[in-house]
Amino acid sequence: MARHAPIRLAGMIAATATFAALANTASAQAVPTCPPETGSACTNDQTQNGRIIAEVNLDVAVGQLNVSNGAGGNVLMGGIRDTAGALISRQTLTAPVTAQTNANLNGVTDGFVNSATQATGNYTQVYTEKATFDVNSTQTATGDNVSARTNLHGPTTHILKGGEVTSAANANSALIGGPSAVLTGTVNQQSQTTVFAETVADLQYIPAPMAFGSQAAANAVQTNTTGASHQDIAVNQVNNPSTVEARTDIYVDNGWNLAARAQANANRAALYNAGGSMLARTNQTNEGRVIADARAQTNLQGQTAVHARAVANEVIAGNNDIYLKLDNTQINSGGVEATATYIGVKGYDSYVSSDAIGNSVTGYACSNCGGEINFNNNQVNNGAVTATTNVNIAQPNRNVAVGANAIGNSATFFISGSGN
Repeated sequence: MARHAPIRLAGMIAATATFAALANTASAQAVPTCPPETGSACTNDQTQNGRIIAEVNLDVAVGQLNVSNGAGGNVLMGGIRDTAGALISRQTLTAPVTAQTNANLNGVTDGFVNSATQATGNYTQVYTEKATFDVNSTQTATGDNVSARTNLHGPTTHILKGGEVTSAANANSALIGGPSAVLTGTVNQQSQTTVFAETVADLQYIPAPMAFGSQAAANAVQTNTTGASHQDIAVNQVNNPSTVEARTDIYVDNGWNLAARAQANANRAALYNAGGSMLARTNQTNEGRVIADARAQTNLQGQTAVHARAVANEVIAGNNDIYLKLDNTQINSGGVEATATYIGVKGYDSYVSSDAIGNSVTGYACSNCGGEINFNNNQVNNGAVTATTNVNIAQPNRNVAVGANAIGNSATFFISGSGN
């Protein structure tokens, strides 16, 4: 039987796994210690039943602005190094989680404007370094909503250096991986809650690159192991009838280089490995509505890019080494809608596109390593998939590139060079 490292609330040292569990408090909750000699897995059990609210309200005239605003229901973070360990984690959310940023900017801002607003129902993050780690994680979100909103107001404001403004909402999220690691186990996610991310801006003058974005996901898993690593992982994701929506709506009177993006996913699994074999089993089911809506409006503009992307079920499995085995099943019965809109008066270049996909899977391995892919793929789409792109420009532009892409089922498998 594999020996497992102690998991305790303490600083991380060699041959030790350390985890901190938090639920709407600034301090960590106690986590049982698992002595290595017992060979047992450590356990984490978190239930959040009370409403979580994080709110920032600003009315300022500043040279530079940095905003970080986050709300989380159940949060587990930790690491394991130079040993073997196992974790059984159960996270349950039954309450709303809301993050709201309201910023009124006045005058001239001659530095960057960076604002990140994030709402997360259940979150697990484990860093693995030179370790063997087995995970058994279950995340369930059934609260009223998980929402992140940003409202940036400044109709007479000049932002001279540009910046980035984002809102992100995730009902269930897991991030696991590290260098020279062996990762095994199962991640289960189930969501039935409204997930909403919105970024709204009204500004006068931005003579520098500035990006505005919103991202919403019911269930999201990412694994990333590098170096001499190996994965044998199963991901099961279910989004029951509900709405997942990302919305970005900006108006800039005079913008030199603008981007407005919105991305919505019901289920997403992104699995990456390097330096060994990768075995993945993914099963995704969506019964909800998935909406991405990106809109930009300008009076004068140099370059404006608007992109909306909505996907019900998405899997990316990539191994930068010899072998990838992927068993994938995706079933979508919910509607998928992506809408990108640009309204302008006078300017130069405009790039506007929308992508809507029912089921999407991508798998790849390394050709320079003599890569091999073994895959079984089963995709069923029963939902309507709609991509819409709208462009309205009053005066001739120098360049306009427009696209709309709607796909029921998409499967891509390829052998790729390592880039070395």
